[in-house]
Amino acid sequence: MDTALVSEKVEQANRAVADADVDAWLTFCRETNEIHEPCLPYVLGFDVVWPTAVVIGPEDSTVILGRHDAPNAERLGVHEVRPYDESIREPLQATLSRMDAETVAVNFDRDDNVADGLTHGLYLRLRDLLPGRELVSAGDIVGRVRGIKSRSEHERITQAAETTLGLLTELASAWTPSMTEAEAVDWLHERMREAGYGSAWSWDYCPTVHAGGDADLGHTLPGDRTVPDGELLHVDFGVVRDGYAADIQRLWVRGEVDPGLRRAFDDVRAAIDAGHAALEPGAVGHEVDAAARSALTGRGRDAYDHAFGHQVGRTAHDGGVLLGPEWDRYGDAVRGAVRPGEVYTMELGLDTEWGYVGQEEMVRITDEGTEFVVEPQTALWQLSR
Repeated sequence: MDTALVSEKVEQANRAVADADVDAWLTFCRETNEIHEPCLPYVLGFDVVWPTAVVIGPEDSTVILGRHDAPNAERLGVHEVRPYDESIREPLQATLSRMDAETVAVNFDRDDNVADGLTHGLYLRLRDLLPGRELVSAGDIVGRVRGIKSRSEHERITQAAETTLGLLTELASAWTPSMTEAEAVDWLHERMREAGYGSAWSWDYCPTVHAGGDADLGHTLPGDRTVPDGELLHVDFGVVRDGYAADIQRLWVRGEVDPGLRRAFDDVRAAIDAGHAALEPGAVGHEVDAAARSALTGRGRDAYDHAFGHQVGRTAHDGGVLLGPEWDRYGDAVRGAVRPGEVYTMELGLDTEWGYVGQEEMVRITDEGTEFVVEPQTALWQLSR
């Protein structure tokens, strides 16, 4: 169990509840090895079987869970622990009554998947268990607790990003003209297995490797393509280390750089720089996206068809505020304001005859502005041999 991390996040949750227009935050779950509850690693840190409630108020917290899981919660030493045998009803009602909790935030949200872990069936069960109490979305609380990283979370994200960049550097050193996309993926996967690292998204698609201008775009499976002379090797990659992820993209060119390729790279970097200049505490998600998008189209390029950036944490896509356009598919996630302590990617690219000119950087938001998690790529790198 990650006791120190859970303790940090529960303290954050206490403050988030105190600042919200609710009396308590309730994470309600069961059989979490089968149906994952995204908030559980923050507020409890281990899987449960029977219906379990983690109730967090402005000052304290209680976990109500099956008696066989109670020893784990006791060892955690973070919450008051209330075991039960036959029914969670009485201890849950008593806990909320003790907190004077009439308005209770629960984990559903229309736009944020990491705040939407409460299944419909469990929501209906809560309605039966808690008659007369108002159940509202915990989206903003989850966004604060998950998005604003603690000190140890920042350390782990930095470690994951440095590891990711280090593996990419080693891959470039090991590259040969005969190396295929699939062989590059296998090379990285083998080192991840050796070190025990996970992948920041689905293993089969992480890393995503594109060799040259004929490669398919997006999170695609690797093929038998090699990098033609004068064209690009593009890699989108992130490891998970100690429970936290990275997400970066890097580019290499084989041989001489065509002037058109150099202009495309400069245009991508200019757009990322424009978005970066707009990214600061209080900035609204869609306004940051608009700054990058305008810089790219202002250089005569087509706009990208995705969000400019997303949060990173336990996964590559960590929910909360999104740096994206006001499209229906993104809902209200792009209308939120950026907060100090959050970690974002900045990403976009151009499809060119030399390959995908894709770049992705990671930045943390500070009280004064931003700082890069690892050094950005500001020039095209060369493949040797």
